[in-house]
Amino acid sequence: MSWHFVRKDFLVRNKETLFCELTSEQIGCMPEKIWSPSPSIEHRTIAYDVPKQIEIEIRGTKETGAKFSPPPFAVIVYGRNRKIFFGIFAEPGWHLWNSAFFKATKNGISVKIDLEGHSNPDQVVNHVNLCLLYGDTGVNDYELLKEGIKRLYPLSSHPQGRKIPSWWLMPIYCGYGDQVGISYELEGPYGPEARALAYCIQGLYEKWINILEQEGVPFGTIIIDAGWSFGGVWQPNKIQWPDLRGFIDRQHKKGRKVLLWIATWYTEGLPDRWCIFCGNKKLVADPENPEYLTFLRSNVKRLISSAKDCYNADGFKIDQLAYTPTERKPIGGEHFGRPVICGKKHPPINHKGKLWGCELLYKLQKEIYIAAKDAKKDCLITSSTVHPYFHDTFDMVRLHDAGIIFPETDVFLAMKARADLAKAALPFHPIDSDDWVHSYYDKWLDFTTRSKNIGVPCIFYAERFVVIRPVPKVLPIRRQDLKIIARSWKNYIKKL
Repeated sequence: MSWHFVRKDFLVRNKETLFCELTSEQIGCMPEKIWSPSPSIEHRTIAYDVPKQIEIEIRGTKETGAKFSPPPFAVIVYGRNRKIFFGIFAEPGWHLWNSAFFKATKNGISVKIDLEGHSNPDQVVNHVNLCLLYGDTGVNDYELLKEGIKRLYPLSSHPQGRKIPSWWLMPIYCGYGDQVGISYELEGPYGPEARALAYCIQGLYEKWINILEQEGVPFGTIIIDAGWSFGGVWQPNKIQWPDLRGFIDRQHKKGRKVLLWIATWYTEGLPDRWCIFCGNKKLVADPENPEYLTFLRSNVKRLISSAKDCYNADGFKIDQLAYTPTERKPIGGEHFGRPVICGKKHPPINHKGKLWGCELLYKLQKEIYIAAKDAKKDCLITSSTVHPYFHDTFDMVRLHDAGIIFPETDVFLAMKARADLAKAALPFHPIDSDDWVHSYYDKWLDFTTRSKNIGVPCIFYAERFVVIRPVPKVLPIRRQDLKIIARSWKNYIKKL
């Protein structure tokens, strides 16, 4: 396979956007289809006929609904005699946007970057390029994507001497599905999902772990999910987790590791001066505030360190990345289930720092990562920032919630498409296959049994399965099905 790589400059269109437009003559073919590497909200993985616009952003869109925050800002265009990778590249410190728009017609392709008025386009334009990589029509889309990303961000495609601790690849139990299940069981199926935070309880986790142990499910990592702590101040809720350190130490004695769910951006417990506001509404934490960063680092150390007065956790599941500030329908809040939604018409976001968009998220995640590694070198940080620029801010790609599932949805293939994207963007990051699959028990069982084929297998349910569509209800997890999962995972472990 021979490749042809080309860089094109953006132009300043107005005070908020950069723009690049190429005719079919300039790119050498008439676009016929356009493919988004990130599956749609309905799990579409095939290309769209032109004319078509694909919006890629941190928060996710209809066409990029895989909940990666963000995926690569790239598409592939099909022509009669070739496929062309179109990807946006920026130098470090200059990924100052939340969203980009790729529009393909038979006349050519245009790409727009939305700076939202928070960065000077006359400066940004000197540090950003649109890059094209030409391939033959027979080249696999993910192969072309991988090669294009490698040209743009070579460090993300290099192992850099990193060694993966063996425990990172052990199967995972995450209690979130069981939390939602018991909330449905006790409170009824209707109501906000965030009720599940009240059931992140030490005694319940010990019960669910015991069920998996009884059926021989061989997991090596436990994720304590949302509800163990306050939103912005990561301190255990003493009623729900009276002895977090003791719980973690007991799991260590069993040869297991424990990750804690933490959410970026939430403000619960944080003083106003550490936060970004939209008018009079406290929106999110400010990762450029020096006082907040000092607090964040000490917070992370207290959770990860094995010192006597710390909690000795083994890493984090980083979540809620899509709260990154944006002028386009900004959202924020204290904690999961208590959002602040500003809508389309709102005062400008009051942010005095230099960064915006991806760079704000990058800084926040990198600060967490550095502080965690300083406290425990082999700790594991998982995240869904599947953009190559973020390669040095986390260790493992989490495929995230399966999202909307229809009767015809093949969950395994839908999640495999996400895994294929992750492998193309970050080939040396292992994958957490996730397991927040709901509504169809048989689909969940099939995926959980087979997820070892796309990444580290994970299970969200020990006791109750959650049905959301078409009618909310709860189903018991059959013990014989846990035994099926156990047998499949034991074969996976043998190959490690």
